Amino acid sequence: MSESIIMTTIYKSKSNKRLRNKIKRKFQAKTIDYAKYMRDFYIENNIAFISCNVDDYYDVINPYSVNDYEWLNDSFAAYIESNAYYIPSTYPIIIEICSNKFSDEQKKTIESTITDYYCLKLGDKQLDIQSNLSMIITTAIISIIVLLIAVVLRKIFTFWAILETSNIFFWIFLWRLFDLIIERLSLYEQKAEAGQLASVKVKFSNNFVDGTLDEEKADKVIDDILKK
Repeated sequence: MSESIIMTTIYKSKSNKRLRNKIKRKFQAKTIDYAKYMRDFYIENNIAFISCNVDDYYDVINPYSVNDYEWLNDSFAAYIESNAYYIPSTYPIIIEICSNKFSDEQKKTIESTITDYYCLKLGDKQLDIQSNLSMIITTAIISIIVLLIAVVLRKIFTFWAILETSNIFFWIFLWRLFDLIIERLSLYEQKAEAGQLASVKVKFSNNFVDGTLDEEKADKVIDDILKK
């Protein structure tokens, strides 16, 4: 291979690397107006909408469910939750189900099943918070006990290994306590999100029509949620 070809290859390689780095920096610098995306995609008069096209009753209700013990279809639940992920917990949600194939009885079952499903999810978060509190109390008590033992050992022994071991155990439990407190803050945020879904309103329409909720109806939805 001639020297000129080698130099050209090296130059192209360096140029490609610079170009790739430039593209990467461009992607890193890219931003969006997140609030505008939220308003355009979900929010109308301070109410968030998740609209669903449904062809069949069992698109919403799990076909393995038995009467009076209905459960949500996993795909439907995943669709709702993947959309709700992007909606701040400061907005109530209306699930709009677009279909003209449901009887009144089926509509009632769908509404109650959605409510029950997400109320159970809310219950899971409540249990998680209770469990977290128990762990915080237990860890705090153990940390205090270890600290007291360390103080006593310092008065009795001068052997550095024993003293350092007690210090290590104390800091392990103390850091665990900090982790549990931070986890508790996260659990409260998750509980707010679960409460948001447990409070959803279900709306049925034959076809999807954008921008159909006026301000008065939106205020009524918010009032209904706050009264619960």
